[in-house]
Amino acid sequence: MRISEIIKREEVLLSDLDESLEFNKIKTDLKQVEEGDLLFILSVEKAADFEGANKMPLAVICDKNAVLPRFIPSIRVENPRLAWANACFRYERFSTDGLIIIGITGTNGKTTTATLIKHILSENGYKVGFIGTGKIEINGKVISDENYSMTTPDPPLLYRSLHRMQNEGCDAVIMEVSSHSLALDKLAPLQFDYGVFTNLTPEHMDFHSDMEKYFAAKLKLFQNAKCSIFNFDDEYGRRAYSLTKGRRISAGILWRGDVWACNIGKNDFSGIEYYYHGKDFSFKASLPLPGIYNAYNSMLAATVCIDMGLRPCRVKECLRTSPKVDGRFEVINDKISVIIDYAHTPFAFKSILRELSSNKKGHRLTVVFGCGGDRDKTKRTIMAKIAEEYADRIILTADNSRSESTKHIIADIIRGFEQGCYEINENRAEAIRSAILGAEDGDIVAIIGKGPEKYNIDKMGYHPFDEKAIIESALQERGACKCE
Repeated sequence: MRISEIIKREEVLLSDLDESLEFNKIKTDLKQVEEGDLLFILSVEKAADFEGANKMPLAVICDKNAVLPRFIPSIRVENPRLAWANACFRYERFSTDGLIIIGITGTNGKTTTATLIKHILSENGYKVGFIGTGKIEINGKVISDENYSMTTPDPPLLYRSLHRMQNEGCDAVIMEVSSHSLALDKLAPLQFDYGVFTNLTPEHMDFHSDMEKYFAAKLKLFQNAKCSIFNFDDEYGRRAYSLTKGRRISAGILWRGDVWACNIGKNDFSGIEYYYHGKDFSFKASLPLPGIYNAYNSMLAATVCIDMGLRPCRVKECLRTSPKVDGRFEVINDKISVIIDYAHTPFAFKSILRELSSNKKGHRLTVVFGCGGDRDKTKRTIMAKIAEEYADRIILTADNSRSESTKHIIADIIRGFEQGCYEINENRAEAIRSAILGAEDGDIVAIIGKGPEKYNIDKMGYHPFDEKAIIESALQERGACKCE
């Protein structure tokens, strides 16, 4: 492939090489460069040190201010990350023709909303590609590796996966869209048929620095979507609606939007019921997923699918048969109830603990949680306050400490407690075992933070960690039946 096929002349500020030259592959790491490759330097701060490099790239694509050795030919661009995304898109010769692309963004609810859309479409004959947190699938078959942990992959994997989905006959792709991917222009080459906004609460402040920048990143999805659907009960959802041009649909429970839900009925560990109202129809939705927030997630999913042309009666039936979403309010019932959930933001953490507390029925709620390392530290004390408000027993433990010390992370969390009623067990498996063995019949034990992850990350890297297996073992030890 020629360089001119992945970088258009109007995108070039300055070039000192023949852009008709053929190249081999696109790289961003000098250590991985082979002869004939193009090297993208994504920021001046990460400019490569070419001294001692084993092999030199054919050319470097970089910022106009990057300092390079004279012998390295270069193409200077205004935004190297945008150029990288466009290059990866063009390198795969990927076209969105004939493929419906649905993007879901927001702080919480992306995975559940995306999974519900996937289920409804699959049940109605669509072949579906899925790109979500920790998993990339084609028609239910996982194609990502076991340590894949991103929400939205980097451009090389993203566009390679999309191309494969198209080649294997997918009709639609459902994608969780992170604020990082939007801020870093990973998705710039794509036009979405549908953009969905779930909600916005403080998160990733270590990256965005403030809520306005976080919100601005999220808005980028809707600048390039044919139809945008917003949770109208969320303050930022209403703002996004007002700032978005093109076709828009508002959906609410407290605020009556273009579509709305009302008469919330049953809401327990077996699921939730409500009435869904469209423009000229309504139906009773019965969802086997617990939690009021799943009323929002399912309402948004139903709105997408009905707008795509599916009959409301089919959507109603598909909601009734929705599968459990791994690690999202996943309930293991026996003499005690064990809940596995991915909540790692203060809003999500409070939402699930409030739901669980309301279902205690005179019994105790134990929560096992930690906070991730190398992530926003401001939420650690906040989550301590939330746990103290709702839980009867609190066990602090490890949760993907990465380069940080688990001991230091827990020390940060502890600063948020006022009463000091907590336990510490840095070994997450032992913390889970302690919580389950210490529970009495009827109690609820919430294991929060890792959800469906099958690994733990520390300074040494990834390690296998199967929370369900640990829970099963502890339940057996307690004398309970083997969980399903």
